[in-house]
Amino acid sequence: MSRLDELDRRTRVALGGAVGFVGVLLLVVGWYLISGEAIAAKQLPYLASASIPGAVLVVCGFVLAISGSTDPDTARRIAELHALLTEDSEAEE
Repeated sequence: MSRLDELDRRTRVALGGAVGFVGVLLLVVGWYLISGEAIAAKQLPYLASASIPGAVLVVCGFVLAISGSTDPDTARRIAELHALLTEDSEAEE
């Protein structure tokens, strides 16, 4: 594995962590703003502008961080398995 691949992996993990952190901040701000409103109609703007995007950012940050942790050997084995599985289905047609 070259240093460029390792730097890319670390960058993806750091970026995923930063995106996830921003998502958690949005969730906390959304929760704080929603908790101050007793009427459900006044809670919807906070839900739409902070809580839902915050949850999406947390998921995206997690996926981005996890995508940087796959080593090349595992990726090679997955590609070989995919080739074997698709080879059988193409032979039957």
